[in-house]
Amino acid sequence: MQVILLHDVPKLGHKYDVVNVSSGYAANFLLPQKLAEAATDVKVAQLEKRREAARAAEDARMADLKEKLEELKDVTLIITGKADSQGHLFKKVRAEDIVSVLKDEHNLPVARESVLLDAPLHEVGNHEVTIDAAGGKIVITVQVAAE
Repeated sequence: MQVILLHDVPKLGHKYDVVNVSSGYAANFLLPQKLAEAATDVKVAQLEKRREAARAAEDARMADLKEKLEELKDVTLIITGKADSQGHLFKKVRAEDIVSVLKDEHNLPVARESVLLDAPLHEVGNHEVTIDAAGGKIVITVQVAAE
């Protein structure tokens, strides 16, 4: 029996995939749990329209993100933290902190995994940080300043 998955199902497929399953598995698990619906010709055609709309929306979002990241190349992010007299921070600056500043100050929704840091920043000064998002990598300057 062919079904359209309405949610990601481990070891079976992702949302909106059309998969073949046994009729017992569909009738006793997937359909009652609302994890899938029966795949009819009409629903498969509607699914293609939904996929195309989702792809177009994702492409637009990625283009917007890429444009905003290009604008960010010349901007220096400033993050402040408490430090001792030698310039060592008491609390290290992590990727989550950089993501937070990008979101709050520049309205850039970047995933934590997109900020590539070898190790957390633990000293005051300028640091170059690579961001791998929207299909490209950019290097931004993060200035860590003492409070």
